Amino acid sequence: MAEFESAAQLQDLVTPFLQGLVADPELRPKFVAGNTSFQVQYTDPDEVFMLDCTVDPPVVSHGQEASGQDAEVRLTMSADDAHRFWLGKLNVPMAIARRKVKVEGQVSKLLKLLPAITPAFDRYRDYVGDRGYSIG
Repeated sequence: MAEFESAAQLQDLVTPFLQGLVADPELRPKFVAGNTSFQVQYTDPDEVFMLDCTVDPPVVSHGQEASGQDAEVRLTMSADDAHRFWLGKLNVPMAIARRKVKVEGQVSKLLKLLPAITPAFDRYRDYVGDRGYSIG
C-alpha cells in the first residue's frame, strides 16, 4: 500500500519539513554552502518540489511554482521511494542503477548537500512518526 494517498497529503507533509530544514540555524548554512538547486518530481502521487540553495535563506517551492523553475539537478522518484530516502532506508546508488531514481544534471552538485541532508534523516523520522506515518 502506498504511503501517500494524494498530492495534497504529500505537499502538506514535505513542504513544512523542507522549510524547517532550510530555516534551521545549524543546517541552513550547510544548504547554502551546497550552492545548488534541485527539483524532485514525485510520482504516485504526482507532485514536484524545488529547493533553491543558491540564495540565503534557501527557498522551497512546490507544484506549479516549482515546475516552472530551472534547477541544476532534477530527480524523479516515487513518493514512497522518497519517503524511504528521508528515512535513510533507500540505497541511492542501487536505486539509480535500477532506475528507481532518475537523475538529470550533475550528481556532484547534489552530493554537496550531503552535510545538510544526512542529519535530516533523524529529523524526518521523528517528524513523520509524530504525524502517524510509517517509519518501519
